Amino acid sequence: MPNETQILAELQTFAQNPHAAKYSNTSWEQGELLPKQPLVQWRWLREFWQAKTYQKIPFTVAVTLLCILVYLAECWTIYVQNSDFILQALHYPANTAQQSELWRYVSHAIVHLGLWHLAFNLCFWWIFAGAIERQLGSIPLILLTFTSAIISGMSQNYFSGADFFGLSGVVYAVLGFVLIEDKFAAKCFHLPDGFLTMLLIGLVLGFIAPTIGIQIGNAAHISGFVVGVLFSTIDILHPKLHQKK
Repeated sequence: MPNETQILAELQTFAQNPHAAKYSNTSWEQGELLPKQPLVQWRWLREFWQAKTYQKIPFTVAVTLLCILVYLAECWTIYVQNSDFILQALHYPANTAQQSELWRYVSHAIVHLGLWHLAFNLCFWWIFAGAIERQLGSIPLILLTFTSAIISGMSQNYFSGADFFGLSGVVYAVLGFVLIEDKFAAKCFHLPDGFLTMLLIGLVLGFIAPTIGIQIGNAAHISGFVVGVLFSTIDILHPKLHQKK
């Protein structure tokens, strides 16, 4: 180990000629060049693809992508083409002529009116619909989705007319389903403490929101939640009906 005299002598030599080869070579040998980190990390997407998670939850993935594509198409038609074609083509039947257009009874669920509206619904859909599909398979989730979309749409149309959009009625059905299954069927959905309280607060806030100018589809939320509870009750009482193949 060098003593103080040697250190001071080396420091003086460095001060006289800091660009000497022995100093520059040492810095290259000891230095570490870190790879440039990308601004956006795509590791989660790569892991999702490599693990073939999409094969385990195909319907969850399909609905997620469909909602995103419809939202992008909606933005294009509104802001580029100055048209509301997507909204007009997919809303709930508003008159007798549209009642024969059967897709409208479910297509209203895949249309969203804003980025936060889309993100909020898809966040809950991805987590809990994916959990249902992994536990029980695709068929129960498909039945739950279409049934809740139809019934929540009918309920909301009765109270407010056909001017409503979004996946939230289906999302509340999914939340109601996992709530009952987790409490009474010991399914491993790993719901956090206070999950029921969160749902009840969400429903209450839905009735308060109009007082500050925010319109919420309360009828769709409540009816969707009831559908989810009924579906889970059927699954608990008759598990073979929803048995994963």
